[in-house]
Amino acid sequence: MNARLSSLLVAGGVVLAGIHTGSLHASPSMESTVRKAILLGTSLEADGAGAKVFLRIPGLVSQPGVQVLSSPLRVVVDLPGVDRGTAVTRKDLAQLSHPLIQKARLAQFSTEPKAVTRLVLEVAPGTQVLVGTTADGVQLLLSPGQGKVQARLDHALPAPVLPLNLPAPAPVMVASAPQVKAMPATLAPTGVKPLAPLPSFGSTFQTLPQLAAATALPVASPEAIQTPEAEKPHAAAATRTGGGRTLGGGLTNYTGSKITIDLQNTEIRDFLRILADTGKLNLVMDPDVQGNFGFKFTDTPWDQVLDVVLKNAGLGKEIQNGVLRVAKVDKLQKEEEERKKLEETKALAGELQTITRPLSYAKVSEVQKILKDMLTKRGSAILDDRTNTLIITDLPRNISVIDDLLQTLDVQIQQVQIEARVVEANKNWQREFGVKWPQSNNGSVAITSGGSTSSTGTPWVGAAGTGTFWNGANFNGTSSPHQSWAAWSPGKDGATSITAPAGELWLSFLSNRFSINAVLQALEKDGTLKIVSSPKVVTQNNKKATILSGEKIPYPTQQGGAQGGAITVAFIDANLQLDVTPQITNEGTIIMDLKVEKAEADFTRTVNGTPTIIRKAIETQVLVRDGGTAVLGGVYITNSSTGQTGVPFLSKIPLIGFLFRNDTKAEKNVELLIFITPRVIRQ
Repeated sequence: MNARLSSLLVAGGVVLAGIHTGSLHASPSMESTVRKAILLGTSLEADGAGAKVFLRIPGLVSQPGVQVLSSPLRVVVDLPGVDRGTAVTRKDLAQLSHPLIQKARLAQFSTEPKAVTRLVLEVAPGTQVLVGTTADGVQLLLSPGQGKVQARLDHALPAPVLPLNLPAPAPVMVASAPQVKAMPATLAPTGVKPLAPLPSFGSTFQTLPQLAAATALPVASPEAIQTPEAEKPHAAAATRTGGGRTLGGGLTNYTGSKITIDLQNTEIRDFLRILADTGKLNLVMDPDVQGNFGFKFTDTPWDQVLDVVLKNAGLGKEIQNGVLRVAKVDKLQKEEEERKKLEETKALAGELQTITRPLSYAKVSEVQKILKDMLTKRGSAILDDRTNTLIITDLPRNISVIDDLLQTLDVQIQQVQIEARVVEANKNWQREFGVKWPQSNNGSVAITSGGSTSSTGTPWVGAAGTGTFWNGANFNGTSSPHQSWAAWSPGKDGATSITAPAGELWLSFLSNRFSINAVLQALEKDGTLKIVSSPKVVTQNNKKATILSGEKIPYPTQQGGAQGGAITVAFIDANLQLDVTPQITNEGTIIMDLKVEKAEADFTRTVNGTPTIIRKAIETQVLVRDGGTAVLGGVYITNSSTGQTGVPFLSKIPLIGFLFRNDTKAEKNVELLIFITPRVIRQ
């Protein structure tokens, strides 16, 4: 009896010692939750062409996270387990000024379930950043470079390491119906080793699943974590066919110890106890966990077996502080929703803070729409259009985030000057030859002598009353000149002649019996016309601008379209108009949505006194560098024409055929070019 009592006392002492020892060494997740470092200051030190940025965070126990973002180029440093605090002000961030650092922002990225402070640095192109932890916080080493911006963790700097007291690995259970055998595990040593440092930024690594992290199981080597050969063809086939595979499936990496087990018609509660013992987990099962199932797994990680079995039984799990709880999925979901509501209620608890922020460049009405999604349910934003001021009421932890957002939005917008040139060039060339045959001695072809005109004879002969007439033959030269005669006209006016000749040559042959009178005409015309229209406008980035110059041309219209209706005057536009919306890119180029239109009246072609409207327009989107000129488009028209009018047969006679025809040749060239030149106005 005494011996039995002594053995029970010894066993109880061992259990109590194990409980006490376990309580002294909390898990890393628990330590990071309890401990919360506070950012106490920032400083910058020049290092040649580079710079060193120090973040003073006493008691930092976690590694920072680093990532690079573009548009604009930014290096983002996340500090898990760090509270932003109030020690670092805007003035302190403004002192982080360096050619490699264009702007610095600091905000509380998250508070629950784990505090994360985020530092954002807008850097110059090519900047190289090394981030590491020191004994008193975080250090960033910035150096100039070429190419892409790169940032990574530098493990050469001393970094704090949390002491981890992991339990000894559990033996791997190998079961076969109806007996269960145990064999020792060989995946991990019995001693406790610290976790290896995280890989450098950009290197390949696999994130540990939540199950392994929560249970603090020994991590198997990468060689031990392999997909069974029997599953590889199936996964590849599922990828090819696109069916029979859950979206996101195959992304989970199971790292538990591998087991081989074969059970038939086994109570699921007993099977879950086996898996809990394998993973060194405490187990809690709801009364709803019931049913008998058959299981057969060969060389499979126990955590994967757990997921498959629970999914097959319609159950879910949660692991917290080394305790595995199994229940119905809908029950766990309901509890999770209630937990989120409770956390949301706690997050919204506390006194509200009210601040006023006058804006210089942004409009409060536009900023209010953006802040609507940033405020908490208890927050509000009131605007005052008269003073362009925002009155913001919200929780203190959200006020700092909104304040940083307002600094980003309330900045001066760059302006762009856009100049368009519409160049029109017209060139005309025309040449005509013609012959005019006079029919009477009057007008511009009358033959005069001493200032008087003779109609009965020609003073060239000097015999009054016996002369000939125009283009005719007199058969009786001794008697009256009108007794017997014949006349002809080899070419009529308007056919072989030209309207407005530039020069004329008169040819006449006169005698008592026969006369020929002809006028040779010639014309050559050459003209050039150049019109340059240059509208110019200045507008802000991403704001549409319009400039217009022209006239309204009136024309009469009849109401009702019937005769006898009232006559009114309507107007039609003939304008030169430029519509443009510029967008400045991070590379310094400018994207423009353009519409250029020119309409002018042509009074040479009218309808009831109303001129024709000639329109030229282009609408496009173009990318142009700052100060560069682009040709948006052009139109080139060439008209060539030749014509000939003459008397049949006579106009074809060699050498003298030109006396019986009119030759016309004309060419017309019309050229239209549109240029655009944007310039960013730097103040």
